[in-house]
Amino acid sequence: MTTACRWLRTLTTIVALAGTACAAAGCGDSSTATSPSSTSTTPTVATPTTTEIFAGRVDVNGSTFYSFTVVENGTVNATLAEVGGAGVPSTVWLGLGLGTPSGEDCSASASVNTAPGTAVHLTGTYAPGVHCVRVWDIGNLAAVAAFNVTIAHP
Repeated sequence: MTTACRWLRTLTTIVALAGTACAAAGCGDSSTATSPSSTSTTPTVATPTTTEIFAGRVDVNGSTFYSFTVVENGTVNATLAEVGGAGVPSTVWLGLGLGTPSGEDCSASASVNTAPGTAVHLTGTYAPGVHCVRVWDIGNLAAVAAFNVTIAHP
């Protein structure tokens, strides 16, 4: 065997051994676990700090809405507090919705048919921006109804 061949064979052996050593070092068992260093992207949810009263009237088969501004990500509560008027029983059920203004209406992302009361009827977490409460006749009004909706938001 020539010197060049021996030298090539030795070099090949060294490279193979070095590769094996590197691979073995990379496969070792580490007893110390590490976690990725990242910050939480979950937004803080603020509690309501502002209360607004939406006092209005809804016609038979009609609807109306009120816009309000949420200043920080947080909980919004809407309560149909009172309903009344000539020929309108105080226990009549109306539609109540929370959402975002859409043209000349309110596109409700959450809604409920409810009688007036003191407990929160709708609640949700909303981002900063303009939102709205919508009230509508669900088909049982015989006369124009006056109402009050309490809106609590951050």
